[in-house]
Amino acid sequence: MDDGILRLRSHGHAAVRGTHGKTLEFAVEPDITARATCVLGVATTVHGGPVPPVAGPLRLTITARGIGVTVHALGNSLWRPGTTAVVRRSTERLPNTLATDADMAAADLPRELVHALTDPDTAVDVLVERAPGPENGTLVRYWAAPGHDRRLAVECAAADVILAEDREARAALAGYDALDASGARSPRSGRDAEAAAREALAEGGRVLTVAAAAAPGPLPQLLDRTARPVVEVLNLPPELAVSAVSPVRARRLLATEAPPREVPRLVATQPGAAVTFRCAAEELPRVLAEVDRPAGSRTVSVAEASLPGAERPWWGPATELNWDGRGEVVCQVDPVETPAGAAVAAVDPAGLVAALLDQSLSTRTIAMALAAQPGWSRRTAYDFVLKATGGRKN
Repeated sequence: MDDGILRLRSHGHAAVRGTHGKTLEFAVEPDITARATCVLGVATTVHGGPVPPVAGPLRLTITARGIGVTVHALGNSLWRPGTTAVVRRSTERLPNTLATDADMAAADLPRELVHALTDPDTAVDVLVERAPGPENGTLVRYWAAPGHDRRLAVECAAADVILAEDREARAALAGYDALDASGARSPRSGRDAEAAAREALAEGGRVLTVAAAAAPGPLPQLLDRTARPVVEVLNLPPELAVSAVSPVRARRLLATEAPPREVPRLVATQPGAAVTFRCAAEELPRVLAEVDRPAGSRTVSVAEASLPGAERPWWGPATELNWDGRGEVVCQVDPVETPAGAAVAAVDPAGLVAALLDQSLSTRTIAMALAAQPGWSRRTAYDFVLKATGGRKN
């Protein structure tokens, strides 16, 4: 595929200020006010034919009147061509967000470029190209919803290798062949697929794993812990995202309703369990320090408690955690040692349902999450969720 995947055409406006320190934006509306300090162009359109997938590392070259600047960012597969294109310094992914983790915002652009954009006659060109990925690649873990999923189509087309985690995922993925803009498909199961995934990650590529029958389990064994890729977890609530980013197989104890001060005791009394809890970001170092005292250092996974922020959880030794986020986080504390062949056991069902209801998820999605736990069928999970929600369907 050509590195150039998207071209936007826009126009300047007298109200362009370019002083926003966190975002830059190309609006589809023809008019703005001086309060829109992040907007660099108006009446934005997509130039050319069908738009290939916008996901993974990107390079955006903004040019006007011969003045150009390059912004590096991470593409957002939620974005839809034809809508406003926002580029954020933060990790927040919204439907109008073209890319996140940008190395520049409007305020960082050359002032001569911003001045040129204040003229309505100025034509603005934005070329979006693929950029090299992280050294050890990117692994995207995806929970597929029933029916056609536009975001999954984008992620499929952006992936170098696709792995199906279950039979239902293989059936769902069969419908996305025509949406692969690269024209090349990768093996989807078996040893050949795992070998292709290892090779792609070693070359800094993008590997997509898809689960449909149940939420994704622990990280696949194909990964080398000493050369870990960047991991993204899409379509899962934070309580399940922190589990999907950990390679440790263990029974799970969901303790999101417990106060943080109780977490060290829970970890100590459940030595074989992975304990998931919520707390304020500023409390997390203290809680983990207390957890480590009885049994030594262990691994943890951490994600923001909001759905957009939970897409890129962190996993590693608790002693290496350097979490600079604010607000509430969800954390999973892995056991120090997991017995060989240990199976993932059921979590507290009432706690799981309560946690997912807090995320405003549908009863069907919550039932699927519960059905993913050992000992639960889809029918018993659905009945349990209906009873817990008073029979409400949404």
